[in-house]
Amino acid sequence: MQKQPKIIAKPINPSDMRSGSKLNIVPRKVNIDYDDINSPFFFDNNAPISAFWTGLSTMFPLGEKEFINSVLLFKDKISDKKLLAEVQDFAVQEAHHAVQHRKINQTFESLGYAVSKVESYIDEMIKYRIEHWTPEQRLSRTVCAEHVTATMAHFALTHPHSLDAAPKSLQDLLLWHSIEEIEHKSVAFDVYKHCVGDMKALRKHYRHFALIEFPLQVRGITKFLLKELGHKSTRQERKAMRKYLFGKEGLIRAVRKVYWMFNQKDFHPWQHDDSKLVEEWKVKLAPFIAQDLAA
Repeated sequence: MQKQPKIIAKPINPSDMRSGSKLNIVPRKVNIDYDDINSPFFFDNNAPISAFWTGLSTMFPLGEKEFINSVLLFKDKISDKKLLAEVQDFAVQEAHHAVQHRKINQTFESLGYAVSKVESYIDEMIKYRIEHWTPEQRLSRTVCAEHVTATMAHFALTHPHSLDAAPKSLQDLLLWHSIEEIEHKSVAFDVYKHCVGDMKALRKHYRHFALIEFPLQVRGITKFLLKELGHKSTRQERKAMRKYLFGKEGLIRAVRKVYWMFNQKDFHPWQHDDSKLVEEWKVKLAPFIAQDLAA
């Protein structure tokens, strides 16, 4: 059973809100071929790191759909026109992220990963939330997950060498996804603050999600994928995995302060201003993304 956060609705007066993205939220359609992913151990020939990225990708399509739905539940309660426009662009961005991750997930499944089984698990988990959680609780979960994904996106853009061992198509997917995750990182938060407002409950929910639920979920899915693949990781592979996540320049340790900014009482996602970082990467990726801007 999933832990239900206790939330008391106390919406914020719109005039008291500090809201809005510092960047334009631009839905972009990209078309990526994943033909260069031709081995289950596609990431540096390391099974657990490959399974880790496969697991995350497998979580995205249904997860992104729930992110969209949980935010749209409050659309009629939003009076701020700018926020309403951002919600629409957020939904379009997330929908296309789901499209691309479904596409790469088909490649992962063709290589032997039990993608469909993981998707069934994610589907049941979300169905449980829809049936047993309030709209406020579902939105709270989305806000928590959005901060984690935006922080991972910040890591990808500030540590691009961490993806050097990945196939080019996976690098393209993650860097494009990272740009858009940062562009819309405040949308769900602002909707929650505007329509719900129980920030103490949100911080408590985040601590449970970031410290317990999400790490256990990712670890469990990674181990399950390797088991279904019939692979037992070597000591060397596990050591490399720990370094990749928890080393000085690792995915968790290198940006740990950003993960925990959420616990500040006056927190807003754009207190961590990485707008210049995104602008720099938009220039770097221009040949890849500029031709496919959504109308």
